[in-house]
Amino acid sequence: MEFKKKDIDSLIIYLKEHEIDPVRARAIIHKSVALSPTNRRSLWKMHRFMMYVHQRLREWKQFDGHNNGKKRSVIQVVQSNIYRDKYKTYPFGFFNEAKEIKNLYQLVTDPRQQIHFTSKNFCYPNTSKPIPQELLDKIC
Repeated sequence: MEFKKKDIDSLIIYLKEHEIDPVRARAIIHKSVALSPTNRRSLWKMHRFMMYVHQRLREWKQFDGHNNGKKRSVIQVVQSNIYRDKYKTYPFGFFNEAKEIKNLYQLVTDPRQQIHFTSKNFCYPNTSKPIPQELLDKIC
Protein backbone atom coordinates (compact mmCIF):
# COMPACT_ATOMS: atom_id res chain seq x y z
CA MET A 1 0.00 0.00 0.00
CA GLU A 2 1.34 3.41 -0.96
CA PHE A 3 0.78 6.59 1.02
CA LYS A 4 0.79 10.09 -0.40
CA LYS A 5 2.83 12.69 1.46
CA LYS A 6 -0.14 15.07 1.69
CA ASP A 7 -2.26 12.33 3.29
CA ILE A 8 0.41 11.62 5.89
CA ASP A 9 0.81 15.33 6.58
CA SER A 10 -2.96 15.67 6.95
CA LEU A 11 -3.00 12.79 9.44
CA ILE A 12 -0.19 14.31 11.48
CA ILE A 13 -1.99 17.67 11.59
CA TYR A 14 -5.19 15.95 12.74
CA LEU A 15 -3.37 14.09 15.50
CA LYS A 16 -1.70 17.28 16.71
CA GLU A 17 -4.98 19.26 16.66
CA HIS A 18 -6.71 16.61 18.74
CA GLU A 19 -3.71 15.96 20.96
CA ILE A 20 -3.49 12.28 20.11
CA ASP A 21 -0.03 10.79 20.50
CA PRO A 22 1.16 8.31 17.84
CA VAL A 23 1.14 5.32 20.21
CA ARG A 24 -2.49 5.94 21.13
CA ALA A 25 -3.41 6.51 17.47
CA ARG A 26 -1.84 3.20 16.51
CA ALA A 27 -3.69 1.41 19.32
CA ILE A 28 -7.01 2.91 18.17
CA ILE A 29 -6.40 1.85 14.58
CA HIS A 30 -5.27 -1.61 15.61
CA LYS A 31 -8.35 -2.12 17.77
CA SER A 32 -10.70 -1.04 14.99
CA VAL A 33 -9.05 -3.20 12.31
CA ALA A 34 -7.79 -6.33 14.07
CA LEU A 35 -9.97 -9.36 14.69
CA SER A 36 -9.45 -11.15 17.96
CA PRO A 37 -9.53 -14.94 17.62
CA THR A 38 -10.73 -15.21 21.23
CA ASN A 39 -13.57 -12.71 20.92
CA ARG A 40 -16.86 -14.51 20.23
CA ARG A 41 -18.44 -11.45 18.64
CA SER A 42 -15.55 -11.07 16.17
CA LEU A 43 -15.70 -14.74 15.29
CA TRP A 44 -19.48 -14.63 14.81
CA LYS A 45 -19.15 -11.54 12.61
CA MET A 46 -16.63 -13.29 10.37
CA HIS A 47 -18.79 -16.44 10.22
CA ARG A 48 -21.72 -14.31 9.07
CA PHE A 49 -19.54 -12.52 6.52
CA MET A 50 -18.34 -15.88 5.21
CA MET A 51 -21.91 -17.17 4.80
CA TYR A 52 -22.90 -13.90 3.10
CA VAL A 53 -19.94 -14.01 0.69
CA HIS A 54 -20.68 -17.64 -0.20
CA GLN A 55 -24.33 -16.75 -0.87
CA ARG A 56 -23.29 -13.82 -3.09
CA LEU A 57 -20.86 -16.15 -4.90
CA ARG A 58 -23.63 -18.71 -5.54
CA GLU A 59 -25.87 -15.95 -6.93
CA TRP A 60 -23.01 -14.63 -9.07
CA LYS A 61 -22.60 -18.06 -10.66
CA GLN A 62 -26.34 -18.79 -10.88
CA PHE A 63 -27.28 -15.48 -12.48
CA ASP A 64 -24.27 -15.37 -14.83
CA GLY A 65 -22.39 -12.47 -13.30
CA HIS A 66 -25.30 -10.69 -11.64
CA ASN A 67 -26.56 -10.69 -8.06
CA ASN A 68 -29.84 -10.19 -6.28
CA GLY A 69 -29.90 -7.19 -4.00
CA LYS A 70 -27.89 -7.35 -0.80
CA LYS A 71 -31.06 -7.43 1.29
CA ARG A 72 -32.34 -10.52 -0.54
CA SER A 73 -28.98 -12.24 -0.09
CA VAL A 74 -29.00 -11.44 3.63
CA ILE A 75 -32.52 -12.87 3.99
CA GLN A 76 -31.48 -16.09 2.25
CA VAL A 77 -28.41 -16.41 4.49
CA VAL A 78 -30.33 -15.87 7.74
CA GLN A 79 -33.12 -18.25 6.72
CA SER A 80 -30.64 -21.03 5.94
CA ASN A 81 -30.18 -24.01 8.24
CA ILE A 82 -26.42 -23.41 8.26
CA TYR A 83 -26.93 -19.95 9.78
CA ARG A 84 -29.26 -21.32 12.47
CA ASP A 85 -26.88 -24.15 13.31
CA LYS A 86 -23.93 -21.76 13.61
CA TYR A 87 -26.03 -19.38 15.70
CA LYS A 88 -26.71 -22.16 18.21
CA THR A 89 -22.97 -22.57 18.82
CA TYR A 90 -22.77 -19.03 20.26
CA PRO A 91 -24.40 -18.04 23.57
CA PHE A 92 -26.58 -15.25 22.16
CA GLY A 93 -29.93 -16.50 23.44
CA PHE A 94 -33.17 -16.89 21.50
CA PHE A 95 -32.95 -16.72 17.69
CA ASN A 96 -34.97 -13.81 16.27
CA GLU A 97 -34.96 -14.02 12.48
CA ALA A 98 -36.11 -10.43 11.85
CA LYS A 99 -33.48 -9.06 14.21
CA GLU A 100 -30.74 -11.18 12.63
CA ILE A 101 -31.72 -10.02 9.14
CA LYS A 102 -31.63 -6.40 10.26
CA ASN A 103 -28.28 -6.80 12.05
CA LEU A 104 -26.57 -8.66 9.21
CA TYR A 105 -27.83 -6.20 6.61
CA GLN A 106 -26.55 -3.28 8.66
CA LEU A 107 -23.22 -5.03 9.08
CA VAL A 108 -22.63 -5.83 5.41
CA THR A 109 -23.66 -2.34 4.28
CA ASP A 110 -21.62 -0.50 6.92
CA PRO A 111 -18.65 1.18 5.17
CA ARG A 112 -16.51 0.64 8.27
CA GLN A 113 -16.78 -3.12 7.79
CA GLN A 114 -15.44 -3.08 4.22
CA ILE A 115 -11.89 -3.50 5.54
CA HIS A 116 -12.80 -7.10 6.39
CA PHE A 117 -13.90 -7.96 2.84
CA THR A 118 -10.41 -8.84 1.65
CA SER A 119 -9.20 -11.87 -0.24
CA LYS A 120 -7.17 -13.18 2.69
CA ASN A 121 -10.35 -13.54 4.80
CA PHE A 122 -12.47 -15.58 2.37
CA CYS A 123 -11.98 -18.87 0.54
CA TYR A 124 -14.15 -20.66 -1.98
CA PRO A 125 -16.58 -23.09 -0.30
CA ASN A 126 -14.94 -26.38 0.75
CA THR A 127 -11.48 -25.29 -0.41
CA SER A 128 -8.54 -23.30 0.91
CA LYS A 129 -8.26 -21.27 -2.31
CA PRO A 130 -8.82 -17.57 -1.56
CA ILE A 131 -11.47 -15.65 -3.48
CA PRO A 132 -9.74 -13.00 -5.63
CA GLN A 133 -10.16 -9.42 -4.42
CA GLU A 134 -11.58 -8.31 -7.80
CA LEU A 135 -14.42 -10.83 -7.47
CA LEU A 136 -15.07 -9.88 -3.83
CA ASP A 137 -15.35 -6.25 -4.88
CA LYS A 138 -17.92 -7.16 -7.55
CA ILE A 139 -20.11 -9.43 -5.44
CA CYS A 140 -20.03 -7.50 -2.17
